[in-house]
Amino acid sequence: MPSEAKAPFNNAKADIILCSSDNVYFRVFRCMLALTSPFFEAMFNLPQPGRNHSNSEMFDGLDVIQVSENSRTLDMLLRFCYPAAVKDPGLEDMNDVEEVLEAAMKYGMEDVEERVRKAMVAPSLLENNPVHILAIACRFGLKPEARTAARYSLHHTAPTHDTLAAAHLPNNVIQGLVAYRSRCSQAARTLCDNLDWLEQSQTHSFYEWWTNCCPCNSKADVRYLTHGTYPREWWADYMDETSVALEESPCGAALTKNLAKAVGRANSCPSCRRRAQGQMVQFTGTFARELDRVIAEIALDIAI
Repeated sequence: MPSEAKAPFNNAKADIILCSSDNVYFRVFRCMLALTSPFFEAMFNLPQPGRNHSNSEMFDGLDVIQVSENSRTLDMLLRFCYPAAVKDPGLEDMNDVEEVLEAAMKYGMEDVEERVRKAMVAPSLLENNPVHILAIACRFGLKPEARTAARYSLHHTAPTHDTLAAAHLPNNVIQGLVAYRSRCSQAARTLCDNLDWLEQSQTHSFYEWWTNCCPCNSKADVRYLTHGTYPREWWADYMDETSVALEESPCGAALTKNLAKAVGRANSCPSCRRRAQGQMVQFTGTFARELDRVIAEIALDIAI
């Protein structure tokens, strides 16, 4: 005996039933399905067999349509189809994202597909699941989502080949992602080693602070020579450590990884401590914007 779905899919006024693969009956409205799905619209426009047709399934006087989705997926899919009074389901599980997206594409539910695609690139999902989302995007040929997922994968240390293979990424995608990450890391290191961008974007207050005399030791490293002055040693140490952090994760978060340590070193100097916190926050913000700009120009070369 089939079980019946919970509200709002148990409405006694419904005029058709969808039966999930695990034998749960969803009472729904033909008009709602027809409006959201060309698949169901075409089905309902076909000549219908008589009520006494031996192949037609009925329950409680209503036609029953068997679908291949399980009740969990069907419940979420239908909630996307219902009016605004029914809250959209929260897509927080990667399997739910994949299965609802597949069903929406199968039934031609373009509006549902668009909303699921928007949900799958929400930062709350991407931060923890970039490789899985990349795999989903590649499976369904979603290039914008694939690029966004690849960009978020930079927030983590490089995944191993086994991890990428376990996510069912094709070999060409794995190779493309590895190459993309390598180019991003190289671009980030270049920003550390060549400060030409700083002269274009940093404020006058940083210039003034940089050249201000203080008892701190300077570090004679030509990579950090700017305005004809070598930087303070604690700042150069921060840049060296940041270069390593960017190698592991070429993203803005790597710029703040050693920020507190740098400010702590600066606090040992009576002159630096007065402005180090503010100036370093300002500097890392400028650095992050430049890093974002550079990485946004790097192509993700994968065929999907």
